[in-house]
Amino acid sequence: MGRFTGYEAAYWKVCLLHAQANFRGFFHDIRYVLLFYVIGDISTTVFAIENELGYEANSIIAGFLENYGYYSLIVIKMLFLSLCFLEYLYLKKRGHPSTWNITRHSISVLGILVVTNNLLVIGGAGSPLGRLLYGF
Repeated sequence: MGRFTGYEAAYWKVCLLHAQANFRGFFHDIRYVLLFYVIGDISTTVFAIENELGYEANSIIAGFLENYGYYSLIVIKMLFLSLCFLEYLYLKKRGHPSTWNITRHSISVLGILVVTNNLLVIGGAGSPLGRLLYGF
């Protein structure tokens, strides 16, 4: 077998990482990220927009919603989860479990804040995050 090019070497490294990956451990670690940041955010956002109780304040996400519909939210979240998985693999391989724990817990807290904000918008109380970040 000859030497691998850069792309082939990268491909085999990714294959080896997947072989060592513990998907059950990853999904256990991100259960609150899935609950709040993915499912909670998507469901409350769609509910608020569909019932004309609110709108998407993030202009980038609003552009995707306008052009591609609600499925774009799912695609964006899946891309985000893919990046989380790559970070999970990298940090586990390097032996940095505390960094992974900080990351996943931070995303979970962000998800709780976003869902709480969306529920307040749905309830008619306005957007505290909008006031904080955008001044409205």
